[in-house]
Amino acid sequence: MISKRNSKSNWEYLPELCLLTVLEKIDAPISQVQFGAVSRHWHSVFNTFLDYKRRSSTNPVPLLLIPSKKSSTKGKLYSLQAKSKVSEIELPKLHTWRYCGSCFGWLAAVNERGVITLSNPFKNVSNISLPRLKTMDFDTTGYQFTVSKVVLSDDPLLYPDSYVVVVIYAPDAQLAVHKSGQKDWIYIDRDEFREFNFSDIIFHKSLVYAIGCGSNLFSFDVNGTEVLSPELNMLLPNLPTEKDYSDQAYLVKSSMGNLYSIHKHLDIEEIEENVYAHSTKRFDVFKLIFDEENGKFLEKKEVNHIDGDIVFVGDNKTLAVSALDFPQGQPNSIYFTDDYFYHNLYEPFGPRDIGIFHLKDGSFGKYYQFKSSHEELPPYIWISPPVDYNSMQGNPLSDYNVSGNRGIEPAQLMSTTNQCPGKFSSVAKV
Repeated sequence: MISKRNSKSNWEYLPELCLLTVLEKIDAPISQVQFGAVSRHWHSVFNTFLDYKRRSSTNPVPLLLIPSKKSSTKGKLYSLQAKSKVSEIELPKLHTWRYCGSCFGWLAAVNERGVITLSNPFKNVSNISLPRLKTMDFDTTGYQFTVSKVVLSDDPLLYPDSYVVVVIYAPDAQLAVHKSGQKDWIYIDRDEFREFNFSDIIFHKSLVYAIGCGSNLFSFDVNGTEVLSPELNMLLPNLPTEKDYSDQAYLVKSSMGNLYSIHKHLDIEEIEENVYAHSTKRFDVFKLIFDEENGKFLEKKEVNHIDGDIVFVGDNKTLAVSALDFPQGQPNSIYFTDDYFYHNLYEPFGPRDIGIFHLKDGSFGKYYQFKSSHEELPPYIWISPPVDYNSMQGNPLSDYNVSGNRGIEPAQLMSTTNQCPGKFSSVAKV
């Protein structure tokens, strides 16, 4: 007969593979943290699990790219994780204003001729110049705002012959597609849907999805070698109620593979004639539900979570980071930069509408204090660094585990989880 003491000992020292299998089945980050607080052996397995998850994560925690001066080619990178918060990075001399996209470490900017250039400030590689967008009417003053967003399917360094670029551009927020190796853009015909505009796009499974501020949702297929315009498939029309309309809309895939739409609502105030100021008042989040067998879109459902992830929105590719990769953050929160420039561009206060929105209680927080000296500079933008960026820069991360996160002590886990149930971020603040 097995004694209680031996039984307890056997549970405590279950094989690592067995415990890792159990951890993989636990969805809630707080439950995973509590798992690691059971014993030192389970804590060791928990850190092994974190190591594995961070190494396999597709979305590292992004850095905030902050401009210096209009004439400067140096930018500042602000880290949400590293002890050395700010570092400098050399930027290309191609552009002195707004970046219209950020994916896989690449920055996208458009010049006055309608040519979009991709540059990677982390790698010693050549810039990529895309074909000219021929259907745009450019001027020499506002050309940097004629392309609202650029999104890549893959990293051009890893998939140089197969990556795809989709852009949203003026007038009327139209869509165009460029495939690696092709000499021109493929312009998407939307004659049937002239009343719809678009504000964000995402590559999800085998399709591209596009969303607009009226909650309209479309999908289209960019696979194959054809040069004809992809056919738009309307999943949701413009919805009539005020709640369904937002000032900006985003699409994001969570770390669990679910697709969500995020809708930003602004307070817009006319402070003098034809001069407006704006600030974010809330975000609404909807889970987009698909048939698991055939992939057909079924419905959208309003929720107050994003699978426990932290989401980064703005002019960048919208991305979600697991709370396991970013324990300093608050699960189910949205880190936003200022990407609204409808009235008078960013005048008179500059692109200062930045912050954190917590879905749990609708409260706001700060991750960086906007500086008045930046009022006339380009807006901040999130950029994803290479996995090895911190070690490349020599940041003082010696007391961090993989990806720049500190190890978590069992005693800290026990005391924190008992005091603050459901708050994973409070467990590992640095």
